[in-house]
Amino acid sequence: MTIELERSGVTTSDGVRLNVEVTGPADAPVTVLLVHGWTCSTRSWHNQVEGLPQILGRDAVRVVTYDHRGHGRSDAAPAGSTRLEQLADDLVTVLDEVVGDGPVVYAGHSMGGMTLMAAADQYPELFGPRIRAAALVSTTSGHLTEGALGIPARFDPTAARIAPRILNAVGRRIDRRAAAQAAAEAAEVAGRAAERARVAGDVRSAARLAQVARRAGALAARLQRPALKQVVFGKNADPAEVDLFMEDLAVVPGPSYGGFFETMLQHDRGHALKVLDQLPVEIMHGTRDRLLPPRHANRIAAELPTARLWLYPGAGHMLMQERPRDVTHRLASLARKASA
Repeated sequence: MTIELERSGVTTSDGVRLNVEVTGPADAPVTVLLVHGWTCSTRSWHNQVEGLPQILGRDAVRVVTYDHRGHGRSDAAPAGSTRLEQLADDLVTVLDEVVGDGPVVYAGHSMGGMTLMAAADQYPELFGPRIRAAALVSTTSGHLTEGALGIPARFDPTAARIAPRILNAVGRRIDRRAAAQAAAEAAEVAGRAAERARVAGDVRSAARLAQVARRAGALAARLQRPALKQVVFGKNADPAEVDLFMEDLAVVPGPSYGGFFETMLQHDRGHALKVLDQLPVEIMHGTRDRLLPPRHANRIAAELPTARLWLYPGAGHMLMQERPRDVTHRLASLARKASA
């Protein structure tokens, strides 16, 4: 089945343009809204974008994804806007301007799951009438540093104090190293593209310049690949999926990288989960998630006892890329319930 993807955008209340991607008819009986995590993009959900219409039928589901501000194809996040509260506002903009009034299944990965909890805190009236079901994938309701990266729990307070400084420093280093090493590659390819443009015209020039950006991003990503693969992915990760993640990470500006991490450290919204109590909710988590160990999923399950918890042995943090079939089928099940 060939998936036809429509790419557009919406403008938030503070003027940020968000990249939005849609597949499926506007009058489908249910919309599945896929919201990505920190340093990722819409591409992290590509298996589900392709798989849901195959399972449910091309006309039976509309799939919407969008890039958070400061991620993917969306505009950079203005100073002071790297907050979960702002991401909840952005979500409402997407719901109002793109998704419409029909039933919605919300699937949030990592920071995308935290965005759902922020929305439940700020806009509880959305849940039930509009958002009919939810999937919380590799996410947390709070206490982000608890057990992260295998650090013993007794060091959690120290980790919480120093993590923002470390992440901001890493973000700045990523910017510098990527810029320095990608510049030579970009200049070489751009030079060849310019030469061809004089012969082939503007269309081909634009295509070549787009390739410059992709190659520069891939080069920057390769600088960090080995260590981050061990932290982010579990056993037997598909190299193509790892490459996709690294390419997305490479284009996240340093201020967004560190700024969103700081706001996630402050995330504590277990109380907001009660808003989801009457909805079908699936909690999905990998047992080898080093960024958010399984205790975070267990806590959500305890705070939301009506939800179903699924733990996937050997999987890491990028569950929808590591266990795409399982995640897609769980979402399809929620879509059937939401449209019934």
